[in-house]
Amino acid sequence: MRRFQKSYELYDYNLMLIRRLADICGLDIMAQNYKFNLRFLVVSILVLITAASLLYSCVFYFQNWYKMLEIAILLALVMQALVKMYIAFIHRHFYETMYRRLRDFHYKFRNHKNHEQLYKTMEKIHLTTKLFLALYIFTGFSFSVHPLYLYLSERRRELLVCIRLPWVDVDSLGGYVVTMCFQSSILVLFVIGFSASDSVILLFVCSLIAFVDVFKYNLMELTNMLNEFNPDKPTIRKKVRQIVMQQLDIIHYSKCVCLERYSQLRYAFLSTTSNESASIEASLQNEEITEAIYETSWYLMETPEQKTIALMLHKSQHYVEMTIGGLQPMNVETFVAIMKSIYTYLMMLLNFIE
Repeated sequence: MRRFQKSYELYDYNLMLIRRLADICGLDIMAQNYKFNLRFLVVSILVLITAASLLYSCVFYFQNWYKMLEIAILLALVMQALVKMYIAFIHRHFYETMYRRLRDFHYKFRNHKNHEQLYKTMEKIHLTTKLFLALYIFTGFSFSVHPLYLYLSERRRELLVCIRLPWVDVDSLGGYVVTMCFQSSILVLFVIGFSASDSVILLFVCSLIAFVDVFKYNLMELTNMLNEFNPDKPTIRKKVRQIVMQQLDIIHYSKCVCLERYSQLRYAFLSTTSNESASIEASLQNEEITEAIYETSWYLMETPEQKTIALMLHKSQHYVEMTIGGLQPMNVETFVAIMKSIYTYLMMLLNFIE
């Protein structure tokens, strides 16, 4: 990986990677005067054709339960892809604002005393982004292993996935080539699109760690100022106001991230892991903020500053938690319960098929 001096430089480099992936799908919303373009139209048409082909495949493989299960998984992925494309295009101004806000944050604290920690956080985000891309590429290539093995060992033609195009006979050589080309193009687009989407989620959620790191460092500086032999009260007041403003920025940022994830949750219930990760990360960072406030030498402050710290503590103890329709909090317990329900349902379905 290239070595940079400042965290904002690494942020720009990471964003450039995400933009290149998104640009292939016609969704480089950071481009100047971005608007609906031909690439986005072509990708949308291909995904819609895939959805229609899956419905046709349901009719074709109606008697084969295993094929139906595979089609159900593919249909879920297609619906999720449509939702991601729709949200990215409709809320493109929100994403652009968030990108610029994060960039301004890294640039603002480029000479901060805790800049090394900011750089390490951004470095981890960038490495994880590359790991996501590598895993998606590996997953995409793995679909070709089984058809290639069958052709080399038995000279039998097999599709990458069970998607049949209407009015195309895959038993003929021409129909097989057309179907394989279509499936390969869809697979490549899905690898690129989902990599870009998950990288954006990773960038937004994990950047909350950088905000909290700066906040905690300033609280530590405040504690050191309070423990001095002759503390400078005007400087302490100024520092407290600065910390309060930083907490408000953190609250606003976490609300923006959680609300955007909630808007996706309304349309795509299958993004369980990414939505849960956003909520859990926000909860963890809020706990760190609460602990940092507790450890502050607030008892050495003047009464107005103590009330300000008490208000900050109240906000961190009663933060707005992300929920599922206002019925259930999105936390680890809910995530485990959802996974158990899905596993139980699949086991019952497999027993029924057998």
